[in-house]
Amino acid sequence: MYAGQPVEDRQRQRRARFLESGLTVFARDGYANSSVGAICKDAGLSSRQFYEEFTGRESLLLELYEQIDRESRDAVSATIAERSDAAAIDIIDAAVRAYIESIGRDPRKARVALVEVVGAGPKVEKFRLELRRAWGALLASAAEDAAMHGEIPPGDYEMRVLAIIGAVNYVVDAWSGSDPRPPLDDVISVLRRIIMGAVSA
Repeated sequence: MYAGQPVEDRQRQRRARFLESGLTVFARDGYANSSVGAICKDAGLSSRQFYEEFTGRESLLLELYEQIDRESRDAVSATIAERSDAAAIDIIDAAVRAYIESIGRDPRKARVALVEVVGAGPKVEKFRLELRRAWGALLASAAEDAAMHGEIPPGDYEMRVLAIIGAVNYVVDAWSGSDPRPPLDDVISVLRRIIMGAVSA
């Protein structure tokens, strides 16, 4: 116990504050222009406390990226599973909506996970490619299921899903940072046409 609170709870709260501040600072200043000092100032905590939780900015970025990506991929996976018997277009609409609502509603998340991780260093890039492969496997599996039901032609979806990932992320980043934002339904409609075009060719 410390000040009437379990030490583990205080550590969890402190780590959460650093993650929240890292999200703010990386999105506001850019990862390359950020500093541990700025993150600590935003969190209202000391650099000593920061280094008790993280080895540096890179480890904080990696944890943030993993968290954002996991939440969005879990949301999309659950949506696809819930609608396994629906038409491909309905699944696409629901999955795109789940993704945008998870990663795009908070422009900081979209900025960090879709922009700031690119070129952030070899370790981050390796992790980014690992996560992209995981997304590729998820989307290719969904496309193969649609092909089995005769909704799209069978084929090799590896390159197609890479094109889909790039297009979706570019549009979501642009939408997330827009003021005012276009209606979400309009964004979903655009992405549906892109996705169907890629998997139906």
